[in-house]
Amino acid sequence: MTTEPNLEDHEPTDQDGDPVVDLVQIEEQLASLGLSEAAMSAMTESEARMICELAASRQQAEDARVRALADFRNYQRRSIENEARARRDGVTSFAKSLLSAIDHFDLALQSADTSSSVETFAEGIKIVRREIGRAFEANDIVEIAPEAGAAFEPGRHESIGVMPGDGALEAGTVAATVSAGYLLDEVVLRPARVMLVAESD
Repeated sequence: MTTEPNLEDHEPTDQDGDPVVDLVQIEEQLASLGLSEAAMSAMTESEARMICELAASRQQAEDARVRALADFRNYQRRSIENEARARRDGVTSFAKSLLSAIDHFDLALQSADTSSSVETFAEGIKIVRREIGRAFEANDIVEIAPEAGAAFEPGRHESIGVMPGDGALEAGTVAATVSAGYLLDEVVLRPARVMLVAESD
């Protein structure tokens, strides 16, 4: 390797004045890069140092890439685990809120065999319906049940037919709700099924 003038009179330093690797270390690094003896002998010391610095920078970049990839894979794994945990927690919370309704439903079914009246059985069913309604409220599920005369809202309402109006309701508005819809945080779980007021002849 060709040396430049005056470099042997002092310890080599970098731009910040810090000592840098000696020539033996440089030659070892160049050899590890696969350079031949002839190629190393033909270059100046500054060229050799530059090649070593570039090789070190490349290795640092590769190490950073590998670390970033490992961090990203860990992030993906944690995200999948967190999503699964959140879903499980949500289902668990909702299921727990329905347990009371299921208990009342079982009692209503048991009373069907021993009840002396249809009214008693019907009251049991009403209790179950109220419990389910409370479970929905506890989980921020809102009922969509438009009243007669309400404007038809595509997406929140689903028209299943028309029926004649009584003259008091505007054509195209809701005449009656057949089955309620449900909403969770502005996400329509199911639109309300409605009959619309027919156009007058």
